[in-house]
Amino acid sequence: MMNAKKLFSILFVGLLTQSLWAQTDTLLTIDNKPVSSGEFLRIYQKNNSSESVIDKKSMDEYLDLFINFKLKVTEAEQRGMDTSSKFTKELKGYQSQLEKPYFTDKNFDEKLIKEAFDRQQKDVRASHILIMVDKNAAPADTLAAYEKIKGIRQQIIDGKKDFRSAAIQNSQDPSAKQNGGDLGFFTVFQMVYPFESAAYNTPVGQVSEIVRTQYGYHILKVTEFRPAKGEVLVAHIMVATPKDADSTASKAAESKINMIYGKLIAGEEFKKLAQLYSDDKGSAKNGGTLQWFGTNYMVPSFEKASFDLANKGDYSKPIKTEFGWHIIQLLDKKEPAKYEESQKSLKERISNDMRARMSKDAVYNRLKTDYNYKPNQLGLSMFYSAVDTSIFSGKWDTKAAEKKLYSLSKHKHNLFDLNGKVYTQAEFIQYLAKNTSTKRKAEDVRGFIDKMYRTYLENELQNLERENLSKKYPDYAYLLQEYHDGILLFDITDLEVWSKAINDSVGMQAFYEANKKNYMWGQRVNAQVYSAKDDKTLAKLIKVLEKKASKSYTDEQVLAMFNKGEEKNVELINSKIYSADEYAIVDEANETLKFFEVQDLKTPIIFKKELNVVLISEIIPAQTKALNEAKGQITADYQDVLEKKWIAELRSKYPVVVNQNLWSKLRQNP
Repeated sequence: MMNAKKLFSILFVGLLTQSLWAQTDTLLTIDNKPVSSGEFLRIYQKNNSSESVIDKKSMDEYLDLFINFKLKVTEAEQRGMDTSSKFTKELKGYQSQLEKPYFTDKNFDEKLIKEAFDRQQKDVRASHILIMVDKNAAPADTLAAYEKIKGIRQQIIDGKKDFRSAAIQNSQDPSAKQNGGDLGFFTVFQMVYPFESAAYNTPVGQVSEIVRTQYGYHILKVTEFRPAKGEVLVAHIMVATPKDADSTASKAAESKINMIYGKLIAGEEFKKLAQLYSDDKGSAKNGGTLQWFGTNYMVPSFEKASFDLANKGDYSKPIKTEFGWHIIQLLDKKEPAKYEESQKSLKERISNDMRARMSKDAVYNRLKTDYNYKPNQLGLSMFYSAVDTSIFSGKWDTKAAEKKLYSLSKHKHNLFDLNGKVYTQAEFIQYLAKNTSTKRKAEDVRGFIDKMYRTYLENELQNLERENLSKKYPDYAYLLQEYHDGILLFDITDLEVWSKAINDSVGMQAFYEANKKNYMWGQRVNAQVYSAKDDKTLAKLIKVLEKKASKSYTDEQVLAMFNKGEEKNVELINSKIYSADEYAIVDEANETLKFFEVQDLKTPIIFKKELNVVLISEIIPAQTKALNEAKGQITADYQDVLEKKWIAELRSKYPVVVNQNLWSKLRQNP
């Protein structure tokens, strides 16, 4: 975690530095290096147009702060602190965070969020037929699966088969044999994105185009759309029936659920009945309460019965599902969230969905245009023959691959051009060799080469964009420079001021001895604050406290007089030395008794308020604080002295020359 001083340094520089300034007139030089007027004006105008961590100051004050900051950064750079591994690693960490927004397409992401929200407003019911094919299958297998689904679709379109019977006969989704391909109602994020899109974009009653997912090829028939139902929180009582239950067991389960239902009607509590009778032991201990759920999280009959309940506390008649019999009670309902309420959660879900890949593709497509990407398809296609399955065993022979490439065309080919630079087949071979040195699952070689080519290209696009971020985006350059200078400012100030003061015990002691008069205690009192449990105990406590001084009772002895065993008749709230205004009840006692005006206390002073009593046993006159009593303030003051001395040394070391003519103009019209 960043400490407070480092955070201050970076925020401070955020207000004192911006690079690529609009004005280039030289306002001053530090060690003969020019500093533009635009740089200074950005500081002044920014801090005088909004609230900030630095108070608004005059231009002269800002110029002085600015020069001090520049001197410190100059000194850090002269010492090579910007080349250390520690600095480089820290700046790289900030840089990685700063880069992230430039590798996203905000407009595209907003479209995805809006699309997801719109789909969230309605549920869709659809059936599907699946012909399975692995995403890494060979082209011949992929084509065969495609032709099969294409033929099935055409038969349905031509009216030769209805969708349900075609699903039962052909679908490779195991559930199709029982449900005819019917998936029930579902909503956004519950299916893979291409499947979801086909469902939401196909009119009711029609068959979709062929859809490819990681599972294979699908066709869908949309049955119905309905307004989204939101979410419900329910409790249930379940009487389980095994799938292979005979008629006797089934009747017994039905009899039991009806018995429980009768008890509910008679007024018995749902929660207690769930705890006593429910076979869902996970929820029974919580009175049958389940997790919040929405569309397609429960079997259809259970879902329908839950959403049909209108009011909190209502319960259903017994219903049958594949798991047994249930009685459901509504505990709460949520309507679908509004757009503003949904944005954050939708964005998070999109980032973990295959839509995230689409967002990246949008960025890479933009970068391809920005950097004038020119592919050479011939150069890539030659790899389909030059690479064999040994690449999956970690034993691929790059020399043999190079020879094969040469034999295919008798000369070397480029792979692609990017920003005027040629990327060769030889470079791609080295990339493949580096990233296939270990054994991996075998797949279609052509598909693997295409995947690796895409990754290689995307890496090069990222690297090129990183190199050009500062040129393309001034805001990025500003922020990166802020962090660069902020880290240096912190590190060198810590070295020369903060840690130096803390570690210099001799210097600190000498500073303290020379400035003791600045660290004084005012008049204080030694006081004990007690609390009694009732008025009778309070009266006895006061009598004991009146004798405390003469009898020399300790606080422990006083408490022992009233508290026996576990009894707490009297408590000691606090016993310490107080300054004026330090503790409310002591301060109130002083307002009443004016004991801070007394120079010498002859007898103890007792002040009573409600069941509390304050005993003032000693008046302590004003005196010098010991070093350890004021160490925080002394350290801060000593740090100020060290910094002023250091700044004077820096101003002597590095000549500072201000362009007075330009400065006069800026002061008149900043």
